Amino acid sequence: MIRRKALLLLAGGLTATALAGCTSFAPVYGDMSYNGLAAARFNFAPPTNRTEQIILQRLQIAFPNQAGPTDPTLKVSAYVSSLPGVMSNAMAVASPVGVRVEGTVTITSGGEKLFEAKRFTDSAYQGGKLTPTNTFSAQGEQEATAESTAEALRAAILAGYRPR
Repeated sequence: MIRRKALLLLAGGLTATALAGCTSFAPVYGDMSYNGLAAARFNFAPPTNRTEQIILQRLQIAFPNQAGPTDPTLKVSAYVSSLPGVMSNAMAVASPVGVRVEGTVTITSGGEKLFEAKRFTDSAYQGGKLTPTNTFSAQGEQEATAESTAEALRAAILAGYRPR
């Protein structure tokens, strides 16, 4: 009985060791994600509006390495637009207002375009309220939607950009 338990324990240990040797962890976006993009450095072009500023701040956090003069330039173009009318008017006092933030990230070096990606995020807030409340609701939703677009652009960079 003791011998059988010892053999089962030994077999379990060997199986666990064999399985541990077969598994490994790898970055989500392939081998280049960790090795190449962990060291990626960008010169960030200045924003021209608040939406671009929010997106750039998120990307600067995602790619924090200090850039040199020969490193590529990352530029963001973004704008906010209203979506067409919604299909529901279930609320008598307030109605949903659609918001879309569209962003484009372009990475260039020496006048050559190395990478470009476009992403957008749609959202909505409850509009038709008192003016100050409506203004703050619109502003808050635009900023939240810009942050979501920044995350989509970050993922696009990780998936598609390869430093040279």
